[in-house]
Amino acid sequence: MSVLLVDVAIIGGGVLLGRWLIRSLRARAAAATPANAPASDAPPKPADLLAGFPCKLGDVLTRTGEGDEAWLAGALVLLEERPVAALFIAPEAGGDRAILVRPPSELTWLAPLRVRDLPGLVTSAEPPLSLEHGGIRYERTRRLPVKIERIGTGAPSVAPQGLLAEYTGAGSERLVVLSGGPHTLAWVGVALGERDFEILPGDASTLEK
Repeated sequence: MSVLLVDVAIIGGGVLLGRWLIRSLRARAAAATPANAPASDAPPKPADLLAGFPCKLGDVLTRTGEGDEAWLAGALVLLEERPVAALFIAPEAGGDRAILVRPPSELTWLAPLRVRDLPGLVTSAEPPLSLEHGGIRYERTRRLPVKIERIGTGAPSVAPQGLLAEYTGAGSERLVVLSGGPHTLAWVGVALGERDFEILPGDASTLEK
């Protein structure tokens, strides 16, 4: 009987010791975490989404020698496992100018295009391998299923997931199609070389929403 009581006491002591260790570890973990630390599922901030990009919300992009400029007020950030591109929108540039940006420094200067002006583009179907506009034939060079984060102000409302299709014409001509939910958006423009643009830093504090 005495041996049984000793065994019970040992087992009970082990359980109590284990519980004490667990409580102690939890208390240390809680103490090491700041009280104001953001939740792990909190949405990323615009600055975090655009880390590694050559420009950010609030910046002004100017085309060297062209006199054109675009104030980057909003953006659609396109993500795979991480942000891979951003479609910046400049509402004050006239006609909602758009700039497609890929890190580290790939920029495409775009103007909005009516989808109905693109024969062969059916909004509910797969983007075709080629499109024609303004007498130029554009070949599809990239197709990406993406998640879409809308940041800043002025960016169009789209579904949280979509499909980005990029087309290349002769020389620097480019055409971009973004489909998301019931909406399909399109832009046409030119790729910019590093000497073709300048980025003037701006204040994004009033735009980061």
